[in-house]
Amino acid sequence: MQLSIENKPTAAAAYDTKKKRLVETIDRLYVRDARASLQKMLAKVHPADLASVLDDLPPAHVVDVFSAIADSESAAEVFSQLPRDLRRQVLTESKVDQLARVLEHVPPDELADLIGDLPEDQREQLMALLGHESKDEVESLLQYSPDSAGGIMTTDIFSLPHTLTVEQAIENIRSHEDVEMVFYLYLTDEEGGLAGVVSLRQLLLTAPGTLLNKIMNRRVMKVTTDDDQTTVARLVDKYRLLAIPVVDEENVLVGMITVDDVIDVIEEETTRDILKMAGTDESETLTQSAFKIARIRLPWLLAAFVGGLAATAVIGRFEAILAEVLVLGAFLPVVMGMAGNVGVQSATVAVRGLATGAIDVRDTVPLVLKELRVGLLLGSFYGVILAVYGYLIHDSVALGEVVGLTILVNMTGAALLAVLLPMLFERMKVDPAVATGPFVTTAIDIFGVLNYFVIASWIYQL
Repeated sequence: MQLSIENKPTAAAAYDTKKKRLVETIDRLYVRDARASLQKMLAKVHPADLASVLDDLPPAHVVDVFSAIADSESAAEVFSQLPRDLRRQVLTESKVDQLARVLEHVPPDELADLIGDLPEDQREQLMALLGHESKDEVESLLQYSPDSAGGIMTTDIFSLPHTLTVEQAIENIRSHEDVEMVFYLYLTDEEGGLAGVVSLRQLLLTAPGTLLNKIMNRRVMKVTTDDDQTTVARLVDKYRLLAIPVVDEENVLVGMITVDDVIDVIEEETTRDILKMAGTDESETLTQSAFKIARIRLPWLLAAFVGGLAATAVIGRFEAILAEVLVLGAFLPVVMGMAGNVGVQSATVAVRGLATGAIDVRDTVPLVLKELRVGLLLGSFYGVILAVYGYLIHDSVALGEVVGLTILVNMTGAALLAVLLPMLFERMKVDPAVATGPFVTTAIDIFGVLNYFVIASWIYQL
């Protein structure tokens, strides 16, 4: 009896197939100018999926297809989830009346982020399209740094006086059905200061006549408008919050940061760190110009280039020993490559720990001691292997000693350098992610080459 196994497509593959068909259908309807059918099709697609579809359409069709979204609120949701380059295309190519009705439904915090990235002339044109209320909210948000709590918060926040009863609070919530994320009810005092917080669950389980100030939690987890967005993300992640209130210097409640905003921050910060660790930055992803990309990468690669010249100078200094023992040159790639790999691993762990708050500058000594042990273990393991290989292949005890000892010292030193550099950058108030790219690899290369020839000179007595 022969069994046949049916290959079922994965969820990801099924989604990609469905998306491809959707893109083809929408584009075909647009090309045929079947606007009524196109609008019906667009109305059935989730805004997040529609944003992804627009990203796959031919660029010349994007704005017209976007303008065919009949519902303004849906169009605003789609607009909010578009990639930055498509947002700018929609902003610059859409009709003014179409754009105005969409922007009125975009949350003020997202509008502020978008407008803050535009040149001054485009910023003024866009602000002129907004209603008076939206314009005031956006202007109030633009006064804060885009990387601060004030810059990512929403001012569309629901709060009540702490003197109300539970029944009055519930009635107020029912009458404000358009309020964003009422998972927590923030309570204020007579001056508008943040006095406490009550969860919806607590409201529903408490007797209707109970005063809110009797059941509220007075120890509210909060941030100020000047706090860095990374600090906010860490707090929300650590305490598993759905939202966190934002207050000014006088403790007056001015806004709220929701968990979806925090997810955006985490994604942004992670992307930024990864790009810096690779020796580039975010602006590269926003341009197709080879010249601009080269200009972005050039300063980062300069450090590696200078380091390479320094390593070359070190090798030149030991030309005599290379001339005497030619086989040393054959082992140079492995003794440097292994150290570089260990360095990248250690530096990545250190940078990520600093970025997430899992590691603090005060943890430098314990972290260095741990990496010292790791480096010694890895260096000993590969040092023994390379020493045996060098002896067996070239029948030279001295060569085995040189390459084995070099691997041990290089891998241990690389682990230490890769931890110490990010810690040093953090103490100097410089983003430690930059230490993981050219700086770590350059330092390890110079150290590795110098160490290799110093050990060789010592063992060969040259």
